[in-house]
Amino acid sequence: MLFSHYQQIIFILIIIVQSSYGFWWSLGLPSFQLWSSSHRSLEQNQFCSSLTFLTVEQRYYCQTNPKIFTIINRSLRIAIDECQYQFRNQRWNCSLFTQPDLFGKLILRKTPEIAFIYALTSAAVMHNIAKACSKGELTECGCDRTQLKPRSSRMMLKSSTTNSLTSDGFEWGGCSDDLKFGRNVSMSFIDKQEMRITRRRIVRMVNLHNNEAGRQAVERNVQLTCKCHGVSGSCTLRVCWRTLPDFRLIGSELRTKYASATQVRLNRHLNILKPRKTYQKLFNSTDLIHIQTSSSFCEKNSRLGSLGTQGRECNLTRNEPGSCSVLCCDRGYETIVSTIEEDCDCQFHWCCEVRCKRCVKKVEKHFCK
Repeated sequence: MLFSHYQQIIFILIIIVQSSYGFWWSLGLPSFQLWSSSHRSLEQNQFCSSLTFLTVEQRYYCQTNPKIFTIINRSLRIAIDECQYQFRNQRWNCSLFTQPDLFGKLILRKTPEIAFIYALTSAAVMHNIAKACSKGELTECGCDRTQLKPRSSRMMLKSSTTNSLTSDGFEWGGCSDDLKFGRNVSMSFIDKQEMRITRRRIVRMVNLHNNEAGRQAVERNVQLTCKCHGVSGSCTLRVCWRTLPDFRLIGSELRTKYASATQVRLNRHLNILKPRKTYQKLFNSTDLIHIQTSSSFCEKNSRLGSLGTQGRECNLTRNEPGSCSVLCCDRGYETIVSTIEEDCDCQFHWCCEVRCKRCVKKVEKHFCK
């Protein structure tokens, strides 16, 4: 029985290595999660050495920075959840990580979807490391102390004549999220693998561009959090620090960037990326770029990494995300009617009881053919 279980684990690892050698996203595959949970007793060096889908440098990073590596792993899980949330009502619903057989095939195609995931995972690592620093989860970093103190003219002091505050003055304080350390970890762990495993110059340039676009999305969404100090609730002095918002905000911004991603080609003479077609918009460092166009994702196609939309639940709104008209690709849908019992006409009775009737309700669900 023990030998059979061992064989199963080895088989899972072989699948991981064959489908995604040298790619850190494999940390998010269900097969890795299963293997990892069954090998928690391994020493850190032994555990990291077994992650053969990572580059040599990444495995060394795992060995020398175990707490940071744990947060990187957690960041990937957050990015996967965010990707599946952002595309939950689309033909492609970020099924990349739930279908290991499609994993390796889809990441090799540099489509807008893969551009989005590159940016999202890079952003997630930067975001979570920066937050972990300010929360005291890591000894390697802490609060960001790099802000310069504002000039005295910008201090937010209470005026004795107007009894009001200046419009933009404040004093730095509190504990700012350490964006610089988060950026450095994201670059050192993610970007360096591109220099090692990506042979085609255009692919490497596109991947690095999208990684950076993700990090810049994090930096653009930094918020100023302030707290007033003074006697009896007065705001004699306002102290402010930089904080990052919920990752959902960054995911939504990158989802918008995905919708306007630019297809590019490599100008070998100048060694720069340019829009593939002259009529396409110019892009900057904050935009997402891709090489190949997307599949329609309507039909199952293992070669293109598409699961198709057959059997997907949809709604009857017209031409909106999640609607049958969008998801079903003109194949139509079938409706299944079921009955459920639920509480209804609930009333409060003194004292202290809520009494409800049981009502039968018909529920219609629609599924793509």
